[in-house]
Amino acid sequence: MRPVALTGLLLAGLLLGGCASHWQDLFVSYSDQMVPQRNLLLQGKAAEALPEVRESTPGDDTYVLDRLEQGRIAWLAGQDANSKQAFAAADSSLAWEDEQARYRLSRGLAQAGSLLTNDQTLGYLAPDYERTMLHHYLALNYLQRGDAEGALVEVRRANQVQERALKTRADEVRAARAEAAETGDEARMRQLVSRGVPDLDRLVGKVKNGFQNAYTFYLSGVLYEGSGDLNDAWVDYQRGYQIAPDNQSLQDALLRLAVLRGSPDELRETEKKLGRKAPPLEKNQGQLVVLFEDGLIPARREFFLPLPIATSGGDFRTFTVAVPYYDNRAATTGPLSVTLGNRHQQTSSLVRLEALAAKDLQERLPGMLTRQALRLLAKEQLRRSAAKEGGDVGNLVVGIFNALSERADTRSWLTLPAEASSWQAMVPPGEVILTLGAGSAMRQLPLTVHGGRTTLVWVQRLGAGLSTRVMPI
Repeated sequence: MRPVALTGLLLAGLLLGGCASHWQDLFVSYSDQMVPQRNLLLQGKAAEALPEVRESTPGDDTYVLDRLEQGRIAWLAGQDANSKQAFAAADSSLAWEDEQARYRLSRGLAQAGSLLTNDQTLGYLAPDYERTMLHHYLALNYLQRGDAEGALVEVRRANQVQERALKTRADEVRAARAEAAETGDEARMRQLVSRGVPDLDRLVGKVKNGFQNAYTFYLSGVLYEGSGDLNDAWVDYQRGYQIAPDNQSLQDALLRLAVLRGSPDELRETEKKLGRKAPPLEKNQGQLVVLFEDGLIPARREFFLPLPIATSGGDFRTFTVAVPYYDNRAATTGPLSVTLGNRHQQTSSLVRLEALAAKDLQERLPGMLTRQALRLLAKEQLRRSAAKEGGDVGNLVVGIFNALSERADTRSWLTLPAEASSWQAMVPPGEVILTLGAGSAMRQLPLTVHGGRTTLVWVQRLGAGLSTRVMPI
């Protein structure tokens, strides 16, 4: 094969490979690309991390992911307008993608081209737990500006994502497994790859799916209760409790609303379910709610697996494939200690986002392994053609390209927290001092509690520092 023809063939593979927005996606994993920004966040330097977000435009493969990262980093940096704009851009792009049939066609072309490159050249498909958190942070943006009604709109949309996923995700997982149930060479290669994939069960834990999120259901319940809509608040507190039954805030909320809603049967049933009596409600108290986000969600890693496979010529060749995985270790997170007067308590867990991410990857792996098997066949055919027509030079060039472009798809929203937890208390109106502590990080917040109102305190720990925001509802 002449060098010009060989170069043209490789360029065609690159162009078909999803028209990758960033050439580094062909040769560098996304997790590695994000290391500098994550390190800056862990040092409490969100403002310095913000200019490092990748540039992209609507239609680029990573546009949605880039805007999610930008929105979260801007929120951590206190740049609320920038955060809102980035999240709104991601939301708009996702809505467009959902409505466009031709987007699915373009994905098919990209998938075909990715067989000569890697899955990172495919358009990014935001998983449902990331879509939920997009609306969650948009809700917090509205709250920060004092717009509780706008926040309610966003938590409704977040809950719709979870409801829709609950109905459709099981079918998608079955379809992915059916796609993986190939026969012949593809099936044999997929089975070889799957044997070497690191297990994710320990990190997934007891999570049943990769999208249900008690953190957002709890926030939704708090907003509904703050607006006086006890029925919708009751529904979302119940939804959150079903996912995180050990969360103290959800239990307290259910007992409180069972009293406020005035049904003796509902109250008895709730007390029986929770194993304790509802405390008496004092008039004109205000509610303090603390939402604690801890650490950063783990990054996907690449697992390079050498596979000795018999070729059509009867000899054995060793192929190396890259598969995404998570370290089977939970992040070093913990509860936030909360001191208010003579109360010394701590937050209780609502969601481990790292577990949702691991579960989502676990559900996507069958389809990934099928593409990996097809990629081995496609790349080997390209190498044989190059060797036949171009001799040693063609064999060497294509071999080097195949090796360098073999990357696992490690893309995910990497500036999300690893875990979220909550604390709440009913407090007499007046001035209070809220003392917060997590490890060596401590913070004292003077607050004004208003009777019949809710004061939301958002807290984030990154490294040794605590960031806080106070949002009256």
